[in-house]
Amino acid sequence: MDSSPLRFSRLAPALVAALATAFTLRPVDDADVWFHLAAGRLMWTTWRWPATNTFAYTTPEHPWVDVHWVFQLLLFGCQSVAGANGCIALAVLLVLVTTGVLYATARRHAPPMLVAFLLGWALLVASPRFVPRPELLAFALMAAFLWLLDDYPRTGAAIWWLVPLQALWMNAHGTTPLGVPLVGCWWLGATLGFLPLPEGWRAASGCTAAEWRRLTAVLALVVAVCFVTPWGLAGALLPVELLSAFTGASALSGRIGEFQPPFQSGYGMPLVWAWAALVALAAVSFVVNARHLHLGRLLAVVVFGALAARAVRSLAPFVWVAVPVIAANLGGAWRASRTEGRSVRRRGAEAGQGGGRASWLAAGAVTAVFAALLWSVVTNRLAHALDADHEFGVGVSRLGPPIDAVRFADEVGVTGRPFNCFANGGYLMWARYPAGRVFVDGRMQAYPDDFFRAYFGVLDEPGDWPRVVAAYAPDYALLYHVWGNRYPLVRYLASGHDWTLVYYDETSSLYVPTDEAHRAMRERAERGFATLKARRRSDAPSDSSLARALGVVPVTEIRRQTAYGNFLLNVGRPAEAVPAYERAVALDPDVALTRFFLGRAYWFAGRRDRAVAAWQETLRRAPSFALARSALAEAATVGAVP
Repeated sequence: MDSSPLRFSRLAPALVAALATAFTLRPVDDADVWFHLAAGRLMWTTWRWPATNTFAYTTPEHPWVDVHWVFQLLLFGCQSVAGANGCIALAVLLVLVTTGVLYATARRHAPPMLVAFLLGWALLVASPRFVPRPELLAFALMAAFLWLLDDYPRTGAAIWWLVPLQALWMNAHGTTPLGVPLVGCWWLGATLGFLPLPEGWRAASGCTAAEWRRLTAVLALVVAVCFVTPWGLAGALLPVELLSAFTGASALSGRIGEFQPPFQSGYGMPLVWAWAALVALAAVSFVVNARHLHLGRLLAVVVFGALAARAVRSLAPFVWVAVPVIAANLGGAWRASRTEGRSVRRRGAEAGQGGGRASWLAAGAVTAVFAALLWSVVTNRLAHALDADHEFGVGVSRLGPPIDAVRFADEVGVTGRPFNCFANGGYLMWARYPAGRVFVDGRMQAYPDDFFRAYFGVLDEPGDWPRVVAAYAPDYALLYHVWGNRYPLVRYLASGHDWTLVYYDETSSLYVPTDEAHRAMRERAERGFATLKARRRSDAPSDSSLARALGVVPVTEIRRQTAYGNFLLNVGRPAEAVPAYERAVALDPDVALTRFFLGRAYWFAGRRDRAVAAWQETLRRAPSFALARSALAEAATVGAVP
């Protein structure tokens, strides 16, 4: 099948490595990274594994089974050496290891450019998950499992390596111990190979009795080492306890995008369709190779495809399984057809030898696709098309942690117990522990489900806020207002109810009680923010003419300014919202909703002519945008439309 020149075997992995690196080079923008860093620091400084939810004042005695501890220590070590960029470097390394091992596995069966194309497809689908989180280490371990299983029984005694690898997996990302079903699929396929199946199926899937016994022992030990964690039975059973997040039975399942089915989530529809197309290609590959069906591979695709259909968090594991499986099926079908059609004369040809115009054309096409993808990633055009908040680069995202808000709170002395939202908890743990503890954060196993229900309940129905205050007595509230589901509570706290807004920026806002006990802290914050606002007015928003010349889309700044305008409009400050919306529209002129809200900001700021012009421009660019049409009709009733 592989008639590519030898140089293709060097170009193909280079293309894959470049794309994998580009997808992973992004400023730290995931809220969970910070609680992993805080946990790593806690273990490094105390030399103990945590047993209870020590980071939260709300549920301090709730058991915390921290099965990510190996990765957390590794992440904290990288951060200690090189800061946020050390975390990014670790992520790049793990993604490169994953793709490198998968490339080597798939190259057993298919030519380099086909393998590169399949891996590029998989990288595209999985790219939103390339953040410094424990699952990246799980991806690398999963690739190692596929390397060892895919070539069994030729792997021989090397298959025993699955046992220590599974032990490492359970202590690095134990919430999803996918090694067990992987080995189980290959074991069941080998077991079925003893049945009177078609000869081609038995030859592809089966093994000798001695080889089957070895694989059975490996499976048993892989299951057994799931209990080899500092928490024993509790650590092994944690994934079972968290299944409710994938089945829709928990408070988190309907609120966290990664637990929702692909077509119901905000993962990015182009990526979801790319995943669905890869599922279809995997199915077709089994059809074309039906005479030599490998039952273990088939079972793995079915199992991991079913998991991916339940939650977008499982899309990446599916594509890692799919790449070597598709390569094996297509390569096996081609070798079988060539053997039948050309017999002895071509029997000795090996993958990676030969040449021809078709190979050059295929290589050129794959290279062009990779070049286009690389350009779209580096210029943020892919992220913009997917409506994703991340962008190419290093450091810490300005759309992520509440760095400025926490710095302000530290400077003016806003301390005590916070009410913080889910997105801000991890960074608060990192920035303020042990002096301060959090209300909630992203460690879903560290809080009871009833607590999450109460937390999400007050976000949706702020009338429950007095009960939260009575139960937990928070001294300040820190909210992440980039996400619209915070606005009910934002409006509630900003409009009185014994609390007041003392600070806000593009992503976060800070509130303190109006009672006498918090008077000194509140007045310090109000004075500090007045000074800060005066300084902000003299600071022009940063812009890079070089980035504009290169066609880079500033997706983070677009999102920041849009979120800022939305926040200010929600708290009744339309005049302040206008400049934020204007900056967002200048950076991204074709977003109808942003221009519509710019019109609303103009309207409520008393600039009705500008509002009408904004809505008219919205309809010119998006004639079917109903909100702008309704706004113009409403404006006409008060005589604002000429």
